[in-house]
Amino acid sequence: MVAPAKNPSTARCQCDPACKNPPLNNSPFCANHEKSCPRKSPMSGSEPNYEPELYNNHNGIKEAQNCFAYAFDYKHLPDNCTTNSCPISFPQPGLKSGYPRWSNVHGKRCPDLKARLFGDVPDIKETTFEGKCPAGYSKIALVVDEDEDYHFYRMDSNGEWSHKPGATDVTNKDATGRRIYDPKLASRKYSRTGLDYDGFCGYLCVPRNTQLSFKRGGSRPMGILNAHLPPPSEPVEGTNCGALPHKLPVSNDQRSKRGNHKRGGSRKKRRKMTRKTRKTRKTRKTRKPRK
Repeated sequence: MVAPAKNPSTARCQCDPACKNPPLNNSPFCANHEKSCPRKSPMSGSEPNYEPELYNNHNGIKEAQNCFAYAFDYKHLPDNCTTNSCPISFPQPGLKSGYPRWSNVHGKRCPDLKARLFGDVPDIKETTFEGKCPAGYSKIALVVDEDEDYHFYRMDSNGEWSHKPGATDVTNKDATGRRIYDPKLASRKYSRTGLDYDGFCGYLCVPRNTQLSFKRGGSRPMGILNAHLPPPSEPVEGTNCGALPHKLPVSNDQRSKRGNHKRGGSRKKRRKMTRKTRKTRKTRKTRKPRK
Protein backbone atom coordinates (compact mmCIF):
# COMPACT_ATOMS: atom_id res chain seq x y z
CA MET A 1 0.00 0.00 0.00
CA VAL A 2 1.35 3.44 -0.93
CA ALA A 3 1.54 5.81 2.01
CA PRO A 4 -0.39 9.08 1.64
CA ALA A 5 1.67 12.10 0.62
CA LYS A 6 2.62 14.33 3.53
CA ASN A 7 1.71 17.99 3.73
CA PRO A 8 4.62 20.43 3.95
CA SER A 9 4.89 22.25 7.29
CA THR A 10 5.50 25.61 5.57
CA ALA A 11 3.91 27.38 2.59
CA ARG A 12 5.31 26.41 -0.80
CA CYS A 13 4.77 27.26 -4.45
CA GLN A 14 1.71 25.35 -5.68
CA CYS A 15 2.64 25.40 -9.37
CA ASP A 16 5.14 22.55 -9.44
CA PRO A 17 5.95 19.90 -6.79
CA ALA A 18 9.62 20.25 -7.78
CA CYS A 19 9.67 24.02 -7.22
CA LYS A 20 11.58 24.93 -4.04
CA ASN A 21 11.00 28.68 -4.19
CA PRO A 22 8.80 30.20 -1.47
CA PRO A 23 5.43 31.63 -2.55
CA LEU A 24 4.81 35.35 -2.69
CA ASN A 25 2.64 36.96 -0.03
CA ASN A 26 -1.07 36.31 -0.66
CA SER A 27 -0.25 34.17 -3.69
CA PRO A 28 -0.08 30.41 -4.26
CA PHE A 29 2.90 30.91 -6.57
CA CYS A 30 6.53 31.92 -6.30
CA ALA A 31 7.98 34.84 -8.27
CA ASN A 32 8.96 32.55 -11.17
CA HIS A 33 5.43 31.13 -11.56
CA GLU A 34 3.31 34.12 -10.56
CA LYS A 35 2.66 35.26 -14.14
CA SER A 36 2.42 31.82 -15.71
CA CYS A 37 2.21 28.26 -14.36
CA PRO A 38 2.79 25.58 -17.02
CA ARG A 39 1.29 22.85 -14.87
CA LYS A 40 -2.47 22.83 -15.44
CA SER A 41 -5.39 20.79 -14.15
CA PRO A 42 -7.77 20.41 -17.13
CA MET A 43 -11.47 20.95 -16.55
CA SER A 44 -14.40 18.93 -17.87
CA GLY A 45 -16.83 21.84 -18.09
CA SER A 46 -19.02 20.39 -15.30
CA GLU A 47 -17.26 22.14 -12.41
CA PRO A 48 -19.54 24.01 -9.96
CA ASN A 49 -19.20 27.77 -9.72
CA TYR A 50 -17.42 29.32 -6.77
CA GLU A 51 -20.34 31.05 -5.04
CA PRO A 52 -19.55 31.22 -1.31
CA GLU A 53 -22.46 33.56 -0.64
CA LEU A 54 -24.92 30.70 -1.23
CA TYR A 55 -23.61 29.20 2.03
CA ASN A 56 -22.04 32.06 3.96
CA ASN A 57 -25.10 34.34 3.81
CA HIS A 58 -27.49 31.66 5.13
CA ASN A 59 -26.77 30.30 8.61
CA GLY A 60 -29.05 27.29 8.19
CA ILE A 61 -27.27 26.08 5.06
CA LYS A 62 -23.87 26.83 6.57
CA GLU A 63 -24.68 24.93 9.77
CA ALA A 64 -26.10 21.91 7.98
CA GLN A 65 -23.36 21.21 5.43
CA ASN A 66 -19.74 20.26 6.03
CA CYS A 67 -16.72 19.84 3.72
CA PHE A 68 -18.06 16.49 2.46
CA ALA A 69 -21.42 17.93 1.44
CA TYR A 70 -19.80 21.00 -0.10
CA ALA A 71 -17.38 18.95 -2.21
CA PHE A 72 -20.33 17.07 -3.73
CA ASP A 73 -22.38 20.29 -4.05
CA TYR A 74 -24.98 18.71 -1.75
CA LYS A 75 -27.33 21.41 -0.36
CA HIS A 76 -30.27 19.34 0.89
CA LEU A 77 -31.89 20.55 4.11
CA PRO A 78 -34.09 18.28 6.29
CA ASP A 79 -37.74 19.25 6.76
CA ASN A 80 -37.13 20.54 10.29
CA CYS A 81 -34.52 23.04 9.08
CA THR A 82 -34.70 26.51 7.54
CA THR A 83 -32.13 28.59 5.70
CA ASN A 84 -31.73 30.58 8.93
CA SER A 85 -31.22 27.70 11.37
CA CYS A 86 -30.29 24.02 11.07
CA PRO A 87 -28.24 22.79 14.07
CA ILE A 88 -28.17 19.11 13.08
CA SER A 89 -25.48 16.51 12.46
CA PHE A 90 -23.45 16.57 9.25
CA PRO A 91 -23.65 14.19 6.27
CA GLN A 92 -20.96 11.54 6.80
CA PRO A 93 -19.16 9.40 4.22
CA GLY A 94 -20.13 5.74 4.34
CA LEU A 95 -23.19 5.91 6.57
CA LYS A 96 -25.51 5.55 3.59
CA SER A 97 -23.69 2.39 2.42
CA GLY A 98 -23.60 0.77 5.86
CA TYR A 99 -20.18 1.71 7.23
CA PRO A 100 -19.97 2.28 11.00
CA ARG A 101 -20.03 5.72 12.57
CA TRP A 102 -16.66 7.42 12.90
CA SER A 103 -17.00 7.26 16.69
CA ASN A 104 -16.72 3.47 16.39
CA VAL A 105 -13.59 3.63 14.22
CA HIS A 106 -10.08 4.31 15.51
CA GLY A 107 -8.69 7.08 13.32
CA LYS A 108 -9.60 8.38 9.87
CA ARG A 109 -7.35 6.97 7.15
CA CYS A 110 -7.24 7.31 3.38
CA PRO A 111 -8.19 3.71 2.45
CA ASP A 112 -11.21 3.74 4.75
CA LEU A 113 -12.35 7.19 3.61
CA LYS A 114 -12.10 6.26 -0.08
CA ALA A 115 -13.92 2.96 0.48
CA ARG A 116 -16.77 4.84 2.13
CA LEU A 117 -17.02 7.23 -0.82
CA PHE A 118 -17.10 4.42 -3.38
CA GLY A 119 -19.78 2.74 -1.26
CA ASP A 120 -21.97 5.86 -1.24
CA VAL A 121 -21.30 6.91 -4.84
CA PRO A 122 -20.19 3.91 -6.95
CA ASP A 123 -19.75 6.09 -10.08
CA ILE A 124 -16.71 7.87 -8.62
CA LYS A 125 -13.51 7.59 -10.66
CA GLU A 126 -9.91 8.06 -9.53
CA THR A 127 -7.78 10.63 -11.32
CA THR A 128 -4.73 12.89 -10.95
CA PHE A 129 -4.17 16.64 -10.88
CA GLU A 130 -3.21 16.61 -14.56
CA GLY A 131 -5.98 14.17 -15.51
CA LYS A 132 -9.26 15.24 -17.06
CA CYS A 133 -12.62 14.07 -15.73
CA PRO A 134 -15.29 12.83 -18.17
CA ALA A 135 -18.17 15.12 -19.12
CA GLY A 136 -20.61 15.37 -16.24
CA TYR A 137 -17.84 14.88 -13.65
CA SER A 138 -15.44 17.18 -11.85
CA LYS A 139 -12.59 16.84 -9.37
CA ILE A 140 -12.48 16.73 -5.61
CA ALA A 141 -9.50 16.06 -3.34
CA LEU A 142 -9.34 14.18 -0.02
CA VAL A 143 -7.01 14.76 2.93
CA VAL A 144 -6.85 13.42 6.48
CA ASP A 145 -5.49 14.15 9.90
CA GLU A 146 -5.41 10.45 10.79
CA ASP A 147 -5.82 11.02 14.53
CA GLU A 148 -8.62 13.56 14.27
CA ASP A 149 -10.47 14.37 11.06
CA TYR A 150 -10.91 14.19 7.29
CA HIS A 151 -11.35 17.06 4.86
CA PHE A 152 -12.48 17.66 1.25
CA TYR A 153 -11.71 20.22 -1.45
CA ARG A 154 -13.43 20.72 -4.79
CA MET A 155 -12.31 22.23 -8.09
CA ASP A 156 -14.47 25.13 -9.25
CA SER A 157 -15.23 26.54 -12.71
CA ASN A 158 -12.59 29.26 -12.24
CA GLY A 159 -9.85 26.60 -12.24
CA GLU A 160 -9.04 26.99 -8.54
CA TRP A 161 -10.14 25.03 -5.48
CA SER A 162 -12.38 25.81 -2.53
CA HIS A 163 -13.58 24.09 0.64
CA LYS A 164 -15.89 24.46 3.62
CA PRO A 165 -14.32 23.70 7.01
CA GLY A 166 -17.06 22.18 9.16
CA ALA A 167 -19.92 24.60 9.82
CA THR A 168 -17.82 27.65 8.95
CA ASP A 169 -17.67 29.79 5.81
CA VAL A 170 -16.88 28.51 2.35
CA THR A 171 -13.43 29.77 1.31
CA ASN A 172 -10.86 29.44 -1.46
CA LYS A 173 -7.92 30.03 0.90
CA ASP A 174 -5.55 27.54 2.55
CA ALA A 175 -4.24 27.63 6.13
CA THR A 176 -1.85 30.50 5.26
CA GLY A 177 -4.50 32.62 3.55
CA ARG A 178 -3.34 31.84 0.01
CA ARG A 179 -5.64 30.84 -2.85
CA ILE A 180 -5.67 27.11 -3.55
CA TYR A 181 -4.30 26.10 -6.95
CA ASP A 182 -3.44 22.53 -5.95
CA PRO A 183 -4.73 21.19 -2.60
CA LYS A 184 -1.89 18.69 -2.47
CA LEU A 185 0.65 21.53 -2.33
CA ALA A 186 -1.47 23.97 -0.32
CA SER A 187 -0.91 24.46 3.40
CA ARG A 188 -3.26 22.33 5.48
CA LYS A 189 -1.78 22.77 8.96
CA TYR A 190 -3.90 24.85 11.37
CA SER A 191 -1.81 25.69 14.41
CA ARG A 192 -4.62 27.35 16.35
CA THR A 193 -6.80 24.24 16.45
CA GLY A 194 -4.06 21.61 16.24
CA LEU A 195 -5.54 20.06 13.09
CA ASP A 196 -2.90 19.01 10.56
CA TYR A 197 -4.28 17.34 7.44
CA ASP A 198 -0.88 15.92 6.53
CA GLY A 199 -2.18 12.88 4.67
CA PHE A 200 -3.15 13.46 1.03
CA CYS A 201 -5.46 10.68 -0.21
CA GLY A 202 -5.76 11.68 -3.87
CA TYR A 203 -8.04 13.21 -6.49
CA LEU A 204 -11.41 11.82 -7.57
CA CYS A 205 -13.86 12.57 -10.37
CA VAL A 206 -17.37 12.78 -8.91
CA PRO A 207 -20.69 12.98 -10.84
CA ARG A 208 -22.32 16.38 -11.15
CA ASN A 209 -25.51 15.52 -13.04
CA THR A 210 -26.70 12.82 -10.62
CA GLN A 211 -29.02 13.49 -7.71
CA LEU A 212 -27.15 12.28 -4.63
CA SER A 213 -28.35 11.43 -1.14
CA PHE A 214 -26.24 11.05 1.99
CA LYS A 215 -26.93 10.05 5.56
CA ARG A 216 -26.30 12.32 8.52
CA GLY A 217 -24.79 11.17 11.78
CA GLY A 218 -22.51 11.95 14.69
CA SER A 219 -22.94 14.11 17.76
CA ARG A 220 -23.07 17.87 17.66
CA PRO A 221 -22.61 20.01 20.79
CA MET A 222 -25.52 22.45 20.87
CA GLY A 223 -24.71 26.13 21.13
CA ILE A 224 -21.25 25.87 19.57
CA LEU A 225 -21.64 27.90 16.42
CA ASN A 226 -19.20 29.84 14.33
CA ALA A 227 -20.30 33.15 15.83
CA HIS A 228 -19.24 31.95 19.31
CA LEU A 229 -15.67 31.14 18.33
CA PRO A 230 -12.98 33.70 19.23
CA PRO A 231 -11.62 35.77 16.33
CA PRO A 232 -9.17 33.57 14.40
CA SER A 233 -5.49 34.48 14.36
CA GLU A 234 -5.19 32.86 10.93
CA PRO A 235 -7.19 33.70 7.76
CA VAL A 236 -8.96 30.34 7.77
CA GLU A 237 -9.25 27.99 10.73
CA GLY A 238 -9.61 24.26 10.35
CA THR A 239 -12.72 22.79 11.90
CA ASN A 240 -13.93 19.24 12.02
CA CYS A 241 -15.85 17.88 9.06
CA GLY A 242 -16.36 14.63 10.97
CA ALA A 243 -18.84 14.06 13.79
CA LEU A 244 -18.32 17.45 15.45
CA PRO A 245 -18.78 20.72 13.58
CA HIS A 246 -15.98 22.54 15.39
CA LYS A 247 -12.74 21.72 17.09
CA LEU A 248 -12.10 24.47 19.60
CA PRO A 249 -8.61 25.95 19.98
CA VAL A 250 -6.31 24.20 22.44
CA SER A 251 -3.24 25.50 24.22
CA ASN A 252 0.21 24.00 23.79
CA ASP A 253 -0.07 22.43 27.25
CA GLN A 254 -3.41 20.85 26.38
CA ARG A 255 -2.08 19.63 23.04
CA SER A 256 0.95 18.12 24.80
CA LYS A 257 -1.23 16.32 27.34
CA ARG A 258 -3.54 15.03 24.62
CA GLY A 259 -0.61 13.72 22.60
CA ASN A 260 1.34 12.14 25.48
CA HIS A 261 -1.46 10.64 27.53
CA LYS A 262 -4.76 10.32 25.73
CA ARG A 263 -3.27 8.69 22.64
CA GLY A 264 0.02 7.46 24.01
CA GLY A 265 2.51 9.99 22.59
CA SER A 266 3.28 11.46 19.21
CA ARG A 267 2.49 9.73 15.91
CA LYS A 268 6.17 9.00 15.32
CA LYS A 269 6.51 7.42 18.77
CA ARG A 270 3.29 5.40 18.36
CA ARG A 271 4.44 4.04 14.99
CA LYS A 272 7.82 3.14 16.49
CA MET A 273 6.14 1.34 19.39
CA THR A 274 3.86 -0.52 16.95
CA ARG A 275 6.86 -1.82 14.99
CA LYS A 276 8.56 -2.80 18.24
CA THR A 277 5.44 -4.67 19.41
CA ARG A 278 5.22 -6.60 16.13
CA LYS A 279 8.88 -7.57 16.41
CA THR A 280 8.43 -8.74 20.01
CA ARG A 281 5.40 -10.85 19.10
CA LYS A 282 7.23 -12.41 16.17
CA THR A 283 10.20 -13.28 18.43
CA ARG A 284 7.88 -14.91 20.96
CA LYS A 285 6.27 -17.06 18.28
CA THR A 286 9.59 -18.30 16.89
CA ARG A 287 11.27 -18.86 20.27
CA LYS A 288 11.73 -22.52 21.09
CA PRO A 289 9.86 -23.75 24.18
CA ARG A 290 11.91 -24.68 27.24
CA LYS A 291 12.38 -28.33 27.98
